[in-house]
Amino acid sequence: EVRNLDYLEYTLWVKHYDSANYAKVLPDTTVWRHQLSYNEPYVQYYFRHTAYRKYPVVGVSYEQVVAYCKWRTERVKEFATLISKKSKFASSYKSYSYYYRLPTKEEWEYAAIALSKKQYGFVSMQAKDNSPNFNIKETYMLGYSESGADIVVPVIYKKPNSFGLYNTIGNVAEMTLDKGVSKGGSWINSIADCEISDSIKYESPSSWLGFRCVCVVIK
Repeated sequence: EVRNLDYLEYTLWVKHYDSANYAKVLPDTTVWRHQLSYNEPYVQYYFRHTAYRKYPVVGVSYEQVVAYCKWRTERVKEFATLISKKSKFASSYKSYSYYYRLPTKEEWEYAAIALSKKQYGFVSMQAKDNSPNFNIKETYMLGYSESGADIVVPVIYKKPNSFGLYNTIGNVAEMTLDKGVSKGGSWINSIADCEISDSIKYESPSSWLGFRCVCVVIK
């Protein structure tokens, strides 16, 4: 999942090089506000405070994410022109064409299920060191946390699946290339809604919705 840190880097770049569009790329932090809970600290601090740098970015629209992927592609290509020919990574960067985008539903499912062939991408949902961040209670109040801990967890949390990916299930749902369709479920969903084959629709930026990129590499 793309972190606040990653997206903050993008917004600061736009502020410096394309200031006229700075406001357009900022996340909507008001997505944390809800009449049944007090989440004002998240509204104020979740995106910008250093304590949340490694947490998934939320409050972004499909269009903002597409623009981020384009920006990321441009920055990596720019880096490739600067890397030394003597570097062991030089051939990888200079011999291929590549670009970043959102995954298709099929790509996301393949990556999430990995080699486990299980409905959640994990061998056991009961394993405490591997259980995802989902809504344990059947009824919930937005922002409610029995322990007082954050309701979202860092993007690298507990154990990865067999492809090395973290939080494909739970934490924040992830956009796909199909606008309005997300996968994986989130902290707000029950585990019954988090199966790899499930899709959750969205219409606008939300506190439970983030994304991850795929890199398409072409010889």
